[in-house]
Amino acid sequence: MSTKRTAILVGTDGSASSDRAICWAADEAARLGKELHVLHVLETPTKTAPGNTGGEVAALVDSWNPVLRAGRDAALRRHPGLKVETMLVHDRTVAGGLRHYTGEAVEVVVGHRGRGGFASMLLGSTGLHLAGQYPGPVVIVRGHSDTPLGEVVVGLDLSEDPAPALDHAFAAAEARDARLRVLHTWRPAASSAGSGVDVELAANARYDRLAAALAPWRRRHPDLKVVEDVVIGHPVQMLAQASAEADLVVVGSRGRSFPLGSVGHGVIHHAHCPVAVVRPYV
Repeated sequence: MSTKRTAILVGTDGSASSDRAICWAADEAARLGKELHVLHVLETPTKTAPGNTGGEVAALVDSWNPVLRAGRDAALRRHPGLKVETMLVHDRTVAGGLRHYTGEAVEVVVGHRGRGGFASMLLGSTGLHLAGQYPGPVVIVRGHSDTPLGEVVVGLDLSEDPAPALDHAFAAAEARDARLRVLHTWRPAASSAGSGVDVELAANARYDRLAAALAPWRRRHPDLKVVEDVVIGHPVQMLAQASAEADLVVVGSRGRSFPLGSVGHGVIHHAHCPVAVVRPYV
């Protein structure tokens, strides 16, 4: 998590899901000592859309300002000393509106369902597009429990650069005083048993690779309890199971060619707790 960025950015559309996202983001901002920016992107076809009179635009603004104020009030009820700002942004797309704030946001938080626009994570393409292309962590708030469980889970693919996901996961666990579970899943080839391949030996080799990958982060966070877990199974299924006992699941993003891979996509849909999809800052 970047110390130079000053705010947690959370989207609202007035839905119950975005209300939960605001509460989660307020907790995160208080935990990290950041400001909270509550934002709604008002999508318009063009900045000067034909037929949109000044009165119509003003009416749209008036209709959303109470939603923003309600979000601010909810955050302050949870953390009275928190600095909270509200913003109504006009842009052609939600992603476009958010790009104006990439330099100041530690992370972007959205609900997993909504009425449309910013928080429609599972009802359209906007949220998935955001999780796959926004620079930095995007947190999708899932689950219904606010009771801390004391564990952060990060899914690690040993074939990819682990730095963005591990940076975020270690910082998230440390901020929560939680245990970090690093989960690597793999599936032996169907022919392994009959071809003389030693599955246990292969698993031990993966443990060694995982330990080597984690070594720099362990040195930087010597007091954090870290559990290394190598399991056989589908990564989405294993991460979804682990999420039932976690406060946060962290996954990486594949990069420019494949912004949000099948694992990230699947975990967003099936996790029992909030999910952070992490891309490198630019």
